[in-house]
Amino acid sequence: MNPIDFGDLADLKIRLQVLADEADRRLVTVFGSGISSEVLPNVPQLTDIFRAHVPKAGLARFDAIVAEALDPGVKYQNAAAVLTRQAGEQTVMRAIRTAVLQACLDVPEEDVAEVARDEERCREYVRTGKWRMPRGYQRFAKFFASLSGRVRGPIITTNFDPLIEIALRQAGVPSDPIPIPTDTTPTPQQLKEAIAQPVLHIHGYWTGMATSNVPTRITSDRPGLDDVLKELLTNSVVLVVGYSGWLDGFMKSLRSRVLNKTDLLQAEVLWATYETDAATVTRGVIGEFVGAPGFNLYLGVDGHELFTDELAGDETETEETSSPFGYSRVPRSSVVSASYQPGAFAEGSRPVWADAAPGRWPVLSSTVSLEQRVVECLRAGGGGGAVAIGPLGEGKSLALRQVAHTVAGSRPEWNVLWREPGAPVLTKEWLNDVRAAGKTLICVDEADLIADDMVSTKDIWAAEGSGITFLLASHDRLWWQGGGSTLRPWIDDVLFHGITKDDARNIALTWQGLGLLPDGNQDVDTVAERLVTSAGTMAAESNTLFGAVLDVRYGSDLGARVEDLVRKLHEIKLTSSVDLGDVFGGICVMQHTLDTDGNRGQGASRSVIAAMAGLDPVFADGKILQTLGREAAVTFAGNRVYCRHPSIAATVVDYLRREGTAEKIYELVGQAGGERLVKNATTLEGYRDAYLLSRSLPAPESVWAAKGAVKGTGQRVLESRVSLLRALRLEGEQRAAAYARELGPRLMNYDDYHGAVRAFLVEFSISLRDEGEAQTSAGLAALALDDQVGYTLDADRAGYALVSLARSAAALNTQTGGAATRDAPAICAIMLERIRGKENASKHLSQYRPSAHHELRQLSTVKLCGRLATMFSKAAAQALQATGVAVGTHEVLTFNTLRRLIDGPRGAASR
Repeated sequence: MNPIDFGDLADLKIRLQVLADEADRRLVTVFGSGISSEVLPNVPQLTDIFRAHVPKAGLARFDAIVAEALDPGVKYQNAAAVLTRQAGEQTVMRAIRTAVLQACLDVPEEDVAEVARDEERCREYVRTGKWRMPRGYQRFAKFFASLSGRVRGPIITTNFDPLIEIALRQAGVPSDPIPIPTDTTPTPQQLKEAIAQPVLHIHGYWTGMATSNVPTRITSDRPGLDDVLKELLTNSVVLVVGYSGWLDGFMKSLRSRVLNKTDLLQAEVLWATYETDAATVTRGVIGEFVGAPGFNLYLGVDGHELFTDELAGDETETEETSSPFGYSRVPRSSVVSASYQPGAFAEGSRPVWADAAPGRWPVLSSTVSLEQRVVECLRAGGGGGAVAIGPLGEGKSLALRQVAHTVAGSRPEWNVLWREPGAPVLTKEWLNDVRAAGKTLICVDEADLIADDMVSTKDIWAAEGSGITFLLASHDRLWWQGGGSTLRPWIDDVLFHGITKDDARNIALTWQGLGLLPDGNQDVDTVAERLVTSAGTMAAESNTLFGAVLDVRYGSDLGARVEDLVRKLHEIKLTSSVDLGDVFGGICVMQHTLDTDGNRGQGASRSVIAAMAGLDPVFADGKILQTLGREAAVTFAGNRVYCRHPSIAATVVDYLRREGTAEKIYELVGQAGGERLVKNATTLEGYRDAYLLSRSLPAPESVWAAKGAVKGTGQRVLESRVSLLRALRLEGEQRAAAYARELGPRLMNYDDYHGAVRAFLVEFSISLRDEGEAQTSAGLAALALDDQVGYTLDADRAGYALVSLARSAAALNTQTGGAATRDAPAICAIMLERIRGKENASKHLSQYRPSAHHELRQLSTVKLCGRLATMFSKAAAQALQATGVAVGTHEVLTFNTLRRLIDGPRGAASR
């Protein structure tokens, strides 16, 4: 191996400083025993402590078994196994506490054995005792406290001791141990709700009931732990220090992450080893990692020297930037970077802190109003706050950052905290802890995510003088649909929608100063006038500010700009068959089809976006959305992702058709929804909008999306095939009936047969009617109303089937002229009216509705159902024989459920 392939201590320090400065990924730190051994027994010493707890009768056997192993680590594991078998878990835990207490200065050596027996006294020493602290932990805690909340990821350790938590607490970062000695693990959601920095002790904790010491536990598969680690490690920088790399649960999970080659979306691993000989280090599992995408090995790294002062900054800076878990402290002053590139924000990318620096971009009139409302709350000593609300692309996010910067710089008596993605839920306890550190302004973009928490905690923050104020921004629909309306007495809403003439002129002046005026030769007044005019033209749309910017900067050239963007995104491969341009196309397709202005909450969800690339949902917030955000392509509203402007989405959809890739994209969206369905995704993940996309599309796009859903659901779901049958029918190319005939004999093979069979029968019925087979069509529609078919009939399915039966019966009457089914269309219209109301009946069966005094209207529901059953029982039996449809029914149709729907409360009320 070439030595240049590996880094050293200096290289690793530089890499960590870059991470701290750029704050674009979170740091997940993994500690082994290499750091704590400075003050705690090392592995051989801990083996001796285990021996001291072995019963006298077992000493000889203990010594013989331990002596068999040559490796100190294996000796330790064997020692733990023997002690567990001979003296039990409690004795093992007492031995571990004995070892840990050697670092507690408050426990004299002669009292260690006694204290080790008392778990509660051990916990009290963690809270109040004085401890010897490894230099590496002290320096790491100082460095960690200096990081922004966005960078601070979870800490993972194989150690049992509390020294990491104590070091963090001393540096001003509250932390909690999370013991995971077995595969009973916290869920990712539980970790997100932690209100203090989580430290995952993946082999157990010293005051717990058990630990993983013995070989079988350390090396056993732990799928629960793997799921948690998969989410924690994804799109993170993983720093490993003082860890030997045993093939335990952590190493197995990391191994699967590193070696599966999806380098764009996987973690970047920084492995620091004290060893200087690369050949020695790479003999084991670590050798498999070398050369894998994202894996970096650093040799000769002393963990105690890694986090030194030039990395962490001075104590004043650390204290200034320390903040609660999940939050970043907005700095008092902003450093203007000479390398700042204004073009990205001018093109519409999501704002970053550099964009919000004072004087960089103009403060718009709505932003001034937002600041004024917040300042009023601050002057009163806290209580309440203000929220910027409006559609997508109206400048809310930049305004939030601008006001946060202004308050941090002008009011030093207030701490200004910025909520990062994945921050813990707001609780009364958390708010009280924050307030105890001083008066605090809490800034939250996408504030709809915390609206309900704010409602439940208003007793803490709402009153004047509470010491807490909120500065918020939210999509208006999400805010009012959530807890926003309840918060109106305390949170003032400031509308962001459009621009004034002064705003337009200030934007134009800024463009001029930055050399960004569109077309280059326009003067400021002309550009300002065009901005105001364009915004006025778009006033009826939901996005006026960014829409006006697009119009003025690009006008008729927007299509070419968007096409360039899509081509650029196509170059970023996510898998062998899907690239970032495909995913962006899927986002645009869903927006253009379902939710043009982002007002309905039916855009692409993060879960669906990840599934488009065939990946786990945790990948969505990684490189996919980060890259699209930087490229001015997407914005967010709650859990949904949208193109920055409807005109861009429409342009992309048009380009997909002209480019010839539209079929792939529509199928990709449908497939993603189908895959999330069969993986038991929750409705909150938004998969159904993608899964059922075909139902909102014309042909041929509906067929493409439906084929994707079928592909995504595999061989077990009938519903997706019913959607494809419907799409084929609407396409009108006589393919639907043939497809239905293929499905018919196999209906009972599908897991959702009972729930989807009625819809299948109706669609098959319509398809056959379109091809002139009226009698078979009527028979299938009647079967869709039968008691014995599928799940209990509901009003929606009944209405759908009655419409098809009425039309098929009318077609049959036309073909045969027979009197047997003459009244069937009118009976169906009467029933539809009684079930779904007059308006629905008029809409779908107006031509068949009899007059108000027609004799059929005088018949009871029982008689009407009886007539239909008599008319179509034979047709239903013949239809089953002709099509081979496999349904469980009797020879005679029974419509008792249909009768109950009509005569029940809902049916009676709608007559």
